Amino acid sequence: MRFTHPQHGTRSVRLAYCTNLHAGESLEEIRDGLQRVSLAVKRELGVRGPFGVGLYLPAKVALALACETGRADLDAFARWLEEAELDAFTFNAFPYGEFQRDGLKEAVYRPTWDTQERAQYTQAVAHVARRLVSWAGDPTRHISISTHPGAHVSQVRGGTLAHLEGMARAVVDLVRTDGPPIVLSVEAEPWAIAGDSATLADQLARVAELAQGELVRLGFGSTQSVARAVSRLLGTCLDACHSAVEFEAPEDAVELARQVGPMGKLQYSNALRVQQPASNAAAVAALLELDEPRFLHQVRGRSGDGFEGAADLADLARELDRNEKRAAWLACDEWRCHFHVPVNLPRFEGLGTTREHADAILLDLLEDPDAWRTY
Repeated sequence: MRFTHPQHGTRSVRLAYCTNLHAGESLEEIRDGLQRVSLAVKRELGVRGPFGVGLYLPAKVALALACETGRADLDAFARWLEEAELDAFTFNAFPYGEFQRDGLKEAVYRPTWDTQERAQYTQAVAHVARRLVSWAGDPTRHISISTHPGAHVSQVRGGTLAHLEGMARAVVDLVRTDGPPIVLSVEAEPWAIAGDSATLADQLARVAELAQGELVRLGFGSTQSVARAVSRLLGTCLDACHSAVEFEAPEDAVELARQVGPMGKLQYSNALRVQQPASNAAAVAALLELDEPRFLHQVRGRSGDGFEGAADLADLARELDRNEKRAAWLACDEWRCHFHVPVNLPRFEGLGTTREHADAILLDLLEDPDAWRTY
């Protein structure tokens, strides 16, 4: 869905429903999910005309469609999307595959950005994205592809430079490849090598520097021209849930998301919160009961002395069994946990949500229509 500002006719925003919520591992499963869920949401909302989808393609699907032998399947998929009036303008290239399997946890970051597999996957998604947008007859509009910032902190060996170099090579490939413009939109992830917006902004500045240096070395243009090219194609995916978990001020998160390149995507989502945990045993118990084997649920606690952190709910439970750490956690005025819960809910399963944080980020962005551009 596309919304145009009433006083700024050249400024519009697109809204999409992300399909990683019902991820499929084959093209048939992806199409089935779009049919069963995305089109059902479209009907429920009474949308007439194109309905935006944030398309998640696992690696084996993206790589197959990007090959010459997959051209017919890709064109058939593009035709089906057009007939269904599903507008795939943003893509998720974070999970490599098996996104809905138990035991995934930090393995969701593999392959990491210091591997060729991560670059190949991202390039394949870019190829598919460009083909789908070109098929839709709008070859000049931008596409955003979200990805993680490199690796989970537990997966880093010998520093982060190799991950940034891998990301920079992907940017170089995007600059050198013809087709609709793509914004590689990197999102901060709690307990990743860029866990918050400030760290991500610093990381992206370094990635941009590396990409520009390589393009100049390859003779692609002057320092100024390659800097402009990179600044258009490397940006941020701001996730309101992740920002809330890190206790970022909404206005700071928005400012940092625009610091290096465009903000290619806003993921409007909520985290869970427990206020005054020392006197709210029921909420603490309710949060701990949500521990599950599939996804990471990082937790931050805020106190007058700073912040506490746990890499997952199971780690929080263990720390609460240790007297010293328990005291530190219970001294916090609030905990926030990485759970993506429906954005319309102020409460969920007896817990609060960070809906106010997500709303503040969205309103900040909507109040500045001059910034509604990525290219």
